[in-house]
Amino acid sequence: MAFLEALGLSEELGSFTGRKRVQKIIYLLKQFPGNDLPFGYTWYLHGPYSPELTRTLLDSAEGATRHELTKDELGTINRMRNFLADDFYSVDRLELIVSLIYLIKHGPDEGYDAKRDIASAWKKIEDSRIWESYLKRLGDR
Repeated sequence: MAFLEALGLSEELGSFTGRKRVQKIIYLLKQFPGNDLPFGYTWYLHGPYSPELTRTLLDSAEGATRHELTKDELGTINRMRNFLADDFYSVDRLELIVSLIYLIKHGPDEGYDAKRDIASAWKKIEDSRIWESYLKRLGDR
């Protein structure tokens, strides 16, 4: 909860979108050096998901003890916020970024090659020519 409070996300747990944001933010925090967050993640419907984090958040809502963040933990939060920039405020962009990181890190162990699979999917879309006008708009930017 201390991490969520420092990020201004402690009130996010009341909606699905808020809980999804919290799941993705905590996963991303785990990826930065200097963190010892104990949550394991697996792939689920909306990317990386931790049932343990969900249980911890429910326990915290019922009054579990909280700790003060260390200087290193606050530094990690700042590095993560700088990395995300405006994407911090978009749950969809956050989900995309965190999902790609998960696939890059864990994909090979699960039979995925994120770079190859993304390139292959993109080529399939381009070759179909069904969405050609939309792809052209992307190229115009």
